[in-house]
Amino acid sequence: MIAKEEIRDLVYAYCRAIDRKDFALLSQLYHPGAGDEHGSNPSGTAEEFFAILPPMMEAAETLQHNITNHYIKVDGDYAEGEAYLVAHTVVNMNNERYAFLQGARYLDKYERRNGVWKFAHRRVLADWLQRYGTDPDDLATAPEIPGMIPGSSSGGDNSYGYFSLFKRGER
Repeated sequence: MIAKEEIRDLVYAYCRAIDRKDFALLSQLYHPGAGDEHGSNPSGTAEEFFAILPPMMEAAETLQHNITNHYIKVDGDYAEGEAYLVAHTVVNMNNERYAFLQGARYLDKYERRNGVWKFAHRRVLADWLQRYGTDPDDLATAPEIPGMIPGSSSGGDNSYGYFSLFKRGER
């Protein structure tokens, strides 16, 4: 059960890294030579994924990845997992602002090396996608959520100042 919890923590750290655009943290979550098949990286390597991700994500204003079901099987220092994902993204491209909601699954192979679980290979399967237009909202003044502190997909996110244990670029 401890291994499964450590693997879940790895997957949650991945979501935080993507949502906060913390690419230093992201690179710490994969073993050297790991694979990653997101569809946008033809070689299927994690290294290529890390290289193309920052420019790809420039247009993303907000990101929120949510893991729902996460089924894990462990065999010693090797494990496999299927994690269901619902992701909401707001994008501003070519002066057009829109949002999309996506359902997908992460098919993961994990390995524990030197006592640490990391991704050995990740394959992403897209199950559904809904795109819709959106008007810019000022979250600080939105009547639906008065007084709410707006989040950010950058290092300026309020969580970095609030928490002392969550450092940008650190696991």
